[in-house]
Order: sequence, then structure tokens, then C-alpha cells
Amino acid sequence: MTHEFDWTVAFADKVITAEHAASKVATGDTVMCSLPEPTAFLMALAERTDIADVSVFVPAPRRGGAAAAANPAIEVRAPFITQILRKAGVSAEVVPLRLQDWAGYARRHGARITVVQTATPLADGRVLPGSVIAGNDELVRRSRGPHDLVFALANPVVPHVRGDHFQVDDFDGIIEIPAKGATPVFDERTPPADLAPYIAALDELIPDGATVQAGVGGLSEICLAALTHKQDLGIHTEVIGPGLVDLMKCGAATGRLKTQWQGKATFTISQPETFAHIDDNPACEIVPAQIQLDHATIAKNRDMRCVNSSLQLDLWGQANSEMINGMQHSGVGGQLDFLRGCQMSDSALSILVMPSTAAGGTISRIVPRIGDNAVTATRYDTQVVVTEQGIAWLRDASVRQKAQRLIAIAHPDHQAELTDEAERSGLI
Repeated sequence: MTHEFDWTVAFADKVITAEHAASKVATGDTVMCSLPEPTAFLMALAERTDIADVSVFVPAPRRGGAAAAANPAIEVRAPFITQILRKAGVSAEVVPLRLQDWAGYARRHGARITVVQTATPLADGRVLPGSVIAGNDELVRRSRGPHDLVFALANPVVPHVRGDHFQVDDFDGIIEIPAKGATPVFDERTPPADLAPYIAALDELIPDGATVQAGVGGLSEICLAALTHKQDLGIHTEVIGPGLVDLMKCGAATGRLKTQWQGKATFTISQPETFAHIDDNPACEIVPAQIQLDHATIAKNRDMRCVNSSLQLDLWGQANSEMINGMQHSGVGGQLDFLRGCQMSDSALSILVMPSTAAGGTISRIVPRIGDNAVTATRYDTQVVVTEQGIAWLRDASVRQKAQRLIAIAHPDHQAELTDEAERSGLI
């Protein structure tokens, strides 16, 4: 984003380079980084050859995280495994964390060096979080030891979003990067060609005036974006993407009836396609994850509708949103928080949306049983499942009913096999 104020002159005593910040890391240190990753800092750290036994927490590793992981002196720890990490052929130590728990993790495992990406400082000394706050607030505000250092990486391309913010004096140094900055990157997701059945299902399940949440990109948000005829929807979400912004632009999402943050779309992460719309927009507010994803806070929203995706669902109603063939593919993010928040309100509903098959129809996404260590949401968490074959209501259903209803929305080519497995297991 372009802002005329030259913070590097006004706060010249705070300006440092990525290399200077990386030079402060010593052997045996623990480092914690923000979401999105402070790439320039991590790239500089990856070049260090004079350190050993350094642990770096990177919530969603990108180029910088991959470079750091390639350094044998550095162990990268991450709750979310990314495409960039897999393509680079390097690994990270997986730390299973819900997004709401990142702040608590930062408190419990204090790092000597902390680096968070932010927007560029304002003339009054405020430092807005930029495209993401998530758990970054705790990284900055946690109690510090006498030798702890907290750095900001001021990215000139991220928006100035209203809401929670830091101060220049919260940081021991602010890393300046080139004016072109670095736009945060999200994993690519390919939705099905025919969206009509999913859109029709969401149209039925989401009433006017509801408050909606969408998972990161992909099927759930694309289908929500088609509900342009709805009236007075509210937005309370983990990630705001272009689909939710489209609902705001067309007037379907006004937030007028929201019971919290009335008239405002609230989020803790924003995608690059939204930056122009959310920059200094009074109808948008960025909120820390420990507040935005708090289960009780979610439950207080008017007719909450949480729309997320899953990779697999078994006949017990257990969902796998992270693992492929026994390998960690992504992470849970805020999905569980929204599923569980919906359980605290009778008017709320969590909805999992997914195609019934994968691999060109050869593999059923509805399976007899989820594999070992692959359950993201338990049978107590899932409420409604949507495929192109229809809607399965699992909330308040018996074990037998869950199996029968899920088989009914599996692809017809796989229903007979699923029925046989359910009978062998004594489910039906």
C-alpha cells in the first residue's frame, strides 16, 4: 500500500536490516516468527554458518522458512505444512496447534528472538499489524527476559487495517525492506468445475442476516461468494478472502444485524486479493485470534454459519482436513475453533463442504474409517456435510443415521462398497 509518510526518517533510530536482526540469533536460541513469515529475516538467518541448535517457529513456512529448514543448524517448527515447503524438499517439525492456541504457545515457550511482519509505521507511532494479526499480538506483548529482542519487519505492500495495533516503542528494531515489499502467498486450491450443487446447498442452509465464516480459499469461499442475493449477512471469519469481500461489495454482507462488531467484517488474516478493499476501511476490523476464534465469542454471533472444507469424512462422522496417505499435508488453522464455537449455540451451524470423490472419481472422499492419526474433527464436532450429491445432517443423529446419511451423499459409484463396509462394521 502507498502511504506518503516516511517512517524511516521519523523513526531512524529504529531502522535495521534483516541481516542485522538475524545476526542477533545465537547458538541454542529459540526464535518465533509471525504469520505471514518475515521472509527477509529468515533468508538472512538461513545464510548463517556460525550457529547451531537453533529452533525457529514459523506458522506457515514459505520461501524463508524453506531456506531456514535447509540449514542443518536450524530446526523449523510449524503447525501448518505448506506447498512451498513440500516443493523445496525440506521438512519441518509439525506442532499440532489450533490457531487460537498460537498465543498460548508463545507465552509457554518464550523465544529470545521474535520477528513479526507488520505494516509500515504511522506518523503517530502506531504500527498496524498489516494483513495478519492472528497470534502475533502475543509475540510482541508477551513478558520478556532481559536479553529478549522483538523486531518488526515493516512490509510496504500490506494494508493498513483498522483494529488492534502496536507502537513503534514495542520493538527493539524495525526491519526495512524494499518498496515493492513481499505479498503474502497462500496455497493454491482447485475447486470442482460444477459449483451449482454446493451453492444450492449453502443457499438452503444460510438464512438472511446470518453471520458467516469461510475456510481459506477453495470451495467453501467460492460458493459463499455466489450468495449475492442474500440480505444483511455478517462476516466473522478467520481469513477474509476475495469471495467474502465480493459479498460486501455487492451489498449482501452489510453486518447491519451482527450481534458483535455491528456493521464491521472482522477477521484475523486477510488474503492479498482483499488488500485494496480492506485498507483503512471503517467497515473492516482486524482482531487477534485468541479473541476472534474464542469459542464463546463465535457462539454469540447471530445465526453463525461456519463453512469449511475437508479431505475425507468417515461413516462415523470423523473428518480429516490435514493428512494425505498418512502424511501431513496442511494444518487445522481455525477450523476446529469454529466447529466447536457452533456447538455452543443452538442457532449456529457448522458445515463441511467437499466433493464426494478425488483422483478423477476413482477415490471416495467418504470412507469407512479415517486412518490412524488423521482425525481432525471428531464425530462429536461435525454437524452438516455437503457434497455435490446432497446434504447430510449429522447433528443429533445416531451412529446408524450418520452412516446412512453419509452413504447417501457419497458418489453412487462408491455407495455399494460403503454400504457393505458399514454392515460388516455393524454400523447399519
